[in-house]
Amino acid sequence: MKQILVILTLFLIFPLVTLAQKGSNFLQLSGQAAIPTSDLSDVVKTGFGGALKGMYGFSSKPQYLTIEAGYNRFAVKGLSSSTSAHYSALPVYAGYRANLSGVILETQAGVSFNRIAGSGLGGSASANQTAFGWALTAGYIFKDLELDVRYQSSEGDDDTYIIRFVGIRLGYNFAL
Repeated sequence: MKQILVILTLFLIFPLVTLAQKGSNFLQLSGQAAIPTSDLSDVVKTGFGGALKGMYGFSSKPQYLTIEAGYNRFAVKGLSSSTSAHYSALPVYAGYRANLSGVILETQAGVSFNRIAGSGLGGSASANQTAFGWALTAGYIFKDLELDVRYQSSEGDDDTYIIRFVGIRLGYNFAL
């Protein structure tokens, strides 16, 4: 699993480093509130997450190729005080982003490493699944601050692993 993550990271970062500078490049650090949707909303509470995104400007117009890695966590509802459980997703996505006079539109797709973990008096257990994931984002940027609404979904083989949510994200863009 670690080898796959290292290979994906190198595969995604290498083009950003080696391509000639044609547009502006940015690094974004963001945090978000994650509101679960579909069947997940019956099982978990509102979650939280964070992400690091690289944006490579590939033309004189404000459009970018993006690479993002993040983490989202959702606590399971209705458990006794002696037990705890959570769902988590670690998405690694590539995408396209356009800045239309301050309005941001972005599409992304990639892989999501989904996990369900819990512990209690009888011990602990966890299960993992690697799934196809995608996201659609719309937002507004003011100077270096960005406020987005994002829909993110990861499609698992089993309904238990499907993680879908609406994220309200606040990010800060660092010029490179």
